[in-house]
Amino acid sequence: MTGLDHTHKNWDYDVLIVGGSLVGLTLAAWLGQNGLRVLVIEAQGGMAGAPARVYALMPLTQMIWESVGLWSRLVPWVQSYNRIDLSDQGRHAVVFTPADLGRKHALGYVAEHGTVWPVVREFVTHIPTVTYWDATQLVDFHSAPTEVTVRMQRADQSLSVTVGLIVGADGAASQVRQQAGIGTWGWRYGQSCLTTVIQANADPVAYERFWPSGPLAFLPLPQGRWGIVWTLPHAQAAGLVAVPVAEFLAQLVPYGPFEQMVLAGERRCFPVGWRQASRYVKPRLALVGDAAHGCHPVGGQGLNLGLRDAATLGEVLVLAHQRGEDIGQLKVLHQYERWRWPQVLLSLMFIDSLNRVFSQGWWPLVSIRAAGLRLMQRVGGLRRLSLHFMAGLWGRLPDNL
Repeated sequence: MTGLDHTHKNWDYDVLIVGGSLVGLTLAAWLGQNGLRVLVIEAQGGMAGAPARVYALMPLTQMIWESVGLWSRLVPWVQSYNRIDLSDQGRHAVVFTPADLGRKHALGYVAEHGTVWPVVREFVTHIPTVTYWDATQLVDFHSAPTEVTVRMQRADQSLSVTVGLIVGADGAASQVRQQAGIGTWGWRYGQSCLTTVIQANADPVAYERFWPSGPLAFLPLPQGRWGIVWTLPHAQAAGLVAVPVAEFLAQLVPYGPFEQMVLAGERRCFPVGWRQASRYVKPRLALVGDAAHGCHPVGGQGLNLGLRDAATLGEVLVLAHQRGEDIGQLKVLHQYERWRWPQVLLSLMFIDSLNRVFSQGWWPLVSIRAAGLRLMQRVGGLRRLSLHFMAGLWGRLPDNL
C-alpha cells in the first residue's frame, strides 16, 4: 500500500460518518476492514422510532453484506422467499421465481429493523479501526483544503476532531446535507405509508398488490409473521391507524391474500415523497442513503439503494486510500457521484412511474396494465429484465461483489 503524506496522517480519523443507520454502519464496516480509521456518530440511537420497520432485502443487499462478513450473522433474523406474486387489484398476476434471476434458491429476504440493526452495530463496533459514539450530536463542521474540522456534543462534553472526509448518512432531514448547502428536488405524493405486522398461516411468498388507492405489500417474516406496507391517501391511512383492531383487519382482508389475520405489531404512518439531492458530493463531503435520495415505498427499494451507495462509495475510497490519494479530494469523490447519481435517478424515476401507472382506476389504463401483465407472465425475458432491475443486479457494480 502506498503511504499517505504527513497531512493525511495528522487527521484524527480518515472518515467521519454522521448517522448510525444500516447504511452508515455498512459503509463503516467496508472502510474499517480495509484499513481506514472511521468514526461513526449517532445522535438518537439507531433504534429510535424504527424498531418495527420492515425491509425487503434484495439479492444485491445480500451480496453487499456477504462481502463484509455480515450476512452469516443476519441469516437467523431474516425470512427468505422464493416467489413474488404481483397483481393489479387482485387480478392479472405475474409470478416471479428464482429461475427469473438465474438463482437456485431465494429471490430475496425480509427482516425487521429491530432485529438486524443490533447485529450490524455489534459487528461494526468490534472492527478495530472503527469507533462508534452514540448519543453524540453534530454541532457543525468546517471544510479546509486539507481536512474537515468537526464539532460535536457528547453528553455534557464538547468535542472537536479533524477528518479527511465527512459522510452524511443521517436520513431524509440530513443535517450534513443542509449545513453543506446541498439542495434537493422532488415532490410529495398526497399519500402516506401505513406499516404494521400481522400473524397469518401461509407459505413465505412476497405479495405486491396494486390498487387505485396505492400499492399494498405483504412481506413474510420469521415465525409466521408478515410485514404490511400499505400506501394510501393521507386521511385514509391516518384513519386506519386509529380504528379498533377488528375494524382495521376487516378493512385489510379484501385487499390481501389472507382471510384470517391477527394483528401482531403497532400501526405506524408516515408521508411518502420523492427526493433527489442536487449533488452527492462536495470537497471533503459525501452523502449516502436517505440523506441523498428518497423514493416511494413500492418495491421496497429504499434501504437497498442506500446500501448500494455505501458499497460504491466504499470501493471508491478504499481504492483511493490504497493508491495513497487524499480521499477527501473532489476528483476522488466525483467518481462516486458520477457512478451513483444517474443510477439512483433512473431507479427513482422507474419507481415513481410504477406507482403512478398502477395507482389509477381509469379504465383504459387498467386495460393496458392488464395486457402488460399478461405479456410479462408469458414472456420470460420481460420478467427477467424487470426483476434484475428491481433486484439491483444491473449497471456497474462494485468489483468485489
